[in-house]
Amino acid sequence: MRKIWSLTSVLCLFLLGTNVFAMSSTNYWIPWDNVNSGGSDIGTSTNFSLRDTIGGMAVGTGTSANYSLSSGYRVPEAANTLSYLVKTSNTAPTTYSAFTNGVGGTVTVSSVAGISVGDLIAVVENRGFGQLVAIGRVSSSVGLVLTVDQFEGDGGVMSAAPAGGDDFVYLLNANSFDFGTVSAGVENTNVVGTSVLTNIATGYSVYLQANQNLQNASAQIMAPVTDGTVSVGSEEYGAEVTGATAVDAGTDLSVSTTQRVIQSSGAQTGTISDKVGMIFKLSIISSTNPGVYTQTVYYTLTANY
Repeated sequence: MRKIWSLTSVLCLFLLGTNVFAMSSTNYWIPWDNVNSGGSDIGTSTNFSLRDTIGGMAVGTGTSANYSLSSGYRVPEAANTLSYLVKTSNTAPTTYSAFTNGVGGTVTVSSVAGISVGDLIAVVENRGFGQLVAIGRVSSSVGLVLTVDQFEGDGGVMSAAPAGGDDFVYLLNANSFDFGTVSAGVENTNVVGTSVLTNIATGYSVYLQANQNLQNASAQIMAPVTDGTVSVGSEEYGAEVTGATAVDAGTDLSVSTTQRVIQSSGAQTGTISDKVGMIFKLSIISSTNPGVYTQTVYYTLTANY
């Protein structure tokens, strides 16, 4: 606003003064000048993108009993939606007896306690570092059968029925989780689900960044994974993403202060959200320093302009 007001003030001075058609200095001379609105439609920097206009007339929405009018150059962009949900589980899972993948996928669980329409759920087969995960958003619940909008992740290679005692359904409705008491030689995991919905034609990206490495109060740091695989027998911590829009799927990524993209799409989502499962993995060894290790993880969603 200060720039615009400054230009207007200068224009007024030009009109009120005399001999204002030319400006000069020791080395330069401008015989004619004109002050106007304008500039690039899109301005960018390293971290930001701006679409701007100056001087729009009658911008906004007008309505009557039967009609609605949206006027102005940027009005269609104002109707853009960009929303997401990131949730994890910090409660005991339930078992399941049947699973069907895809749009309108279903899972038959042993208990629906606490699960509501709109919740994210994660179906996990063979819990552990090599587990398969399908993420869905509950659209209906009839008896013990949960129907979701669409399962995304590893559902295409998951079994229609569990074959062991390590298959579970997790309700993802929490903002934090803990691994509990961990021991050497044990595969410690937890699941986070993301759900992104947008009508922006150029799509979106989801970034992950931690406030610190996983560490305790005395600054003993859990080693972040560097070789792409969190392995039993090593002190390592990381996460794997899975889903059609996951970035670097199938690789265990470090979760650190370095920002990284974990989910991205170059198109709008439509009416069904894009979902990604993120499997956090932790392995310790007998010489790992004891203590309570903590970390805060930030998820950032941006439009691809």
